[in-house]
Amino acid sequence: MAYKSFQLLLVLGLLHMGSCYKTFQSNIPNGENVPSPCNPNHLWQGVGHFAKLGGGERNSFGLDFKANGYSWTASLCRMDSDGDGKTNGEELGDPNCNWKQGETPETSLGLSHPGFCEPADSAECRDKNQNLDCSTTEFSCDALSDPDIESYTVRLDDTAVPAEETTYICQIMDIPSDKDYHLVASQPYIQNIDVMHHILLYGCTDSAPITPEMRSPNKCFMNRLSGCEEILAIWAVGSNGLCYHEDAGVKLGKTGFKTVLLEMHWNNPMLVDNYRDSSGITLHMTPNLRKYEAGMMMIGQTSLVIPPGRELYTANSTCSSECTRKKMNGNIFIAGAFNHMHYLGKSALSSLVTRDNKIHVLADDPNYSYDSPEFYIFDEPVEMEPGMELKLRCDFKSTSRTKTTFMGEATNDEMCFAFLMYYPKENWMGQECVSHGTIDSCEWEDGYADGCDLNKFGNPADPENIERYSLLEQNCKVGLCLEECKPILREIFQHPCYAPGLYKMFRGMSLDSTEDQSMKVTLLEHYNKLDSCAAELEREKCNGNGNDGWNRPEIDGAHGIHLSSTVTLLVTSLLVYFW
Repeated sequence: MAYKSFQLLLVLGLLHMGSCYKTFQSNIPNGENVPSPCNPNHLWQGVGHFAKLGGGERNSFGLDFKANGYSWTASLCRMDSDGDGKTNGEELGDPNCNWKQGETPETSLGLSHPGFCEPADSAECRDKNQNLDCSTTEFSCDALSDPDIESYTVRLDDTAVPAEETTYICQIMDIPSDKDYHLVASQPYIQNIDVMHHILLYGCTDSAPITPEMRSPNKCFMNRLSGCEEILAIWAVGSNGLCYHEDAGVKLGKTGFKTVLLEMHWNNPMLVDNYRDSSGITLHMTPNLRKYEAGMMMIGQTSLVIPPGRELYTANSTCSSECTRKKMNGNIFIAGAFNHMHYLGKSALSSLVTRDNKIHVLADDPNYSYDSPEFYIFDEPVEMEPGMELKLRCDFKSTSRTKTTFMGEATNDEMCFAFLMYYPKENWMGQECVSHGTIDSCEWEDGYADGCDLNKFGNPADPENIERYSLLEQNCKVGLCLEECKPILREIFQHPCYAPGLYKMFRGMSLDSTEDQSMKVTLLEHYNKLDSCAAELEREKCNGNGNDGWNRPEIDGAHGIHLSSTVTLLVTSLLVYFW
């Protein structure tokens, strides 16, 4: 498949060198987590080189590392390679020089780069950092040569950044609507590079429930505002812009989107209390409408539970053939693809699988770098028919972590998504097809999942629900397995809505969906009663004495779930019931 790769950060010529040196990261503590001297929110993959992704001339630490046989020893640990007053061990999280390869470093906090004097722009370091290049590549897009291009920047009102590691901030604003336009390119407008993590721009329908308060900056959580759900533009750390396929554009203006929701993620790991920001996205629009209306969809996996200390942990997701038949009104053409993970991301592969199992690679990142993502725009878009499958595989390396990592919004959480540009827009319904564990999102849309009627199950006034929960409350106790409780639990866990995966997800979603501590305590008590005879009933099953239908799932939580409208209704109903 022919495609054109738009490298979003460094000079393209350096890319092929990066993978040659990335293996050396495992030879030093926190080798995959070394921050950039240009911006501590970014990572410097080629730790021993002046080039961010590795290759070429070595920096001072790289020279010492080579002289030391490419191994971490006490002598290398105690050196101050860059001359900034900190030992290499202090900069890499091994201040006492005890780390051995394969072990978890003493700390992964407060790291700095051992090969560049820091602060990089200080008078003491300026002369020592003459070979440090903090520039990025220029944005290039043929569409910008159109003489009729009009550029419009949507920016957050100047706002104080909270002294918190992770903040999502949103603002609703209007865009030009005097005539119809096609959005053909977008560029980031980054006012505070020290905190910007990523930006999403959503289009809002005329019927979206927008309140006056939303037109001012307000905290939000990975937007799911009804009516403002279609992704128009996206920016992530390292990107310098997005150029849409020449045959398609996103309709804005008079008969398109007139209002947008700007969602930004601030990352402030040092909890600085005096940052401000007014970043945004510049939209390049043309009144010369293209042949097709473009759209952007998301595929991926939301149920991530990544164990610590793993060289490799893989998460897979599938937008199944059944799902695509439900979502598609006809054939579409996939014109671009972009894989997205965070700093544990090692490699990613998104692909299209035809009905005869032929595989079309969409975005292949064998050496994924969060700080230098690639958006692949295809010279020849890939045609997709209903019944074909979309797959995404995300590989993670968690040797730097001592605790389990979950799917979440913070930089130190993880994600496994791919964004796909396609046309014509009208042939795909919705904006996403993601997996919640082993369950595709499209299985939830009609209110059913593996025989579970979610609309009925989520109705607190349903007689069956009232009887079920009343029997549980009357006959089961937390921490005790009562004989009168066992038959009730056996019957409950034969209900299709308590099947493995579903119960786990309901449990996690209902706990994650409320910040009210008293409510959370009540829900925990309910779930602990459901789990009160787990060991005894599992023993019955193993001994052949229990009901063969007993199939209680392992409970490992469900975190960061994206809620469809049906699931949101279900969780809300559960909360109402227990309130």
